Amino acid sequence: MLGNNTAFLVNELLVLGDSTTFFLESLRGEQLQVIIESQTETIEWSHSVIRRTVKLYFHEPETPVLYCISVLNVDALTDSEYKGLIGAQLPIGRLFNSLNTTADIRKTNIHVRQANNPALAIQLNVRSAMIIEKRYDYWVGDRLIGYISEFFNEESLKRV
Repeated sequence: MLGNNTAFLVNELLVLGDSTTFFLESLRGEQLQVIIESQTETIEWSHSVIRRTVKLYFHEPETPVLYCISVLNVDALTDSEYKGLIGAQLPIGRLFNSLNTTADIRKTNIHVRQANNPALAIQLNVRSAMIIEKRYDYWVGDRLIGYISEFFNEESLKRV
């Protein structure tokens, strides 16, 4: 547990180019659990995409560490990746790292913003509505898998 050192954790997450899942798990010494809030396959800009909204938590889904929204390009997925996304309750980091070489996975175009967002505060079950969003493109080798937005604040990260 990090206790009161959440400012350090916020700063580390903002620049992290590796798996957020594995980073948080290494700090806590436990595996993150996932609740898929929604997952739909739609056509956008003539491409099939999976829109996925999840909460990541350690012990209770009512106290998530992260709330994430992903938009993943179906055409960029292997059959195994697609089946894993559709059929498994796994964080994206764990799924893709189990099916690919870790060195091939990277985050690019990382953008961070902080905003007052009461709706996301409710999703994270936190008092402060000041929420940080880290959005990035998710790549495996030369395949742009899609983009992921991770939402958190210091209060949600105290659960690590």
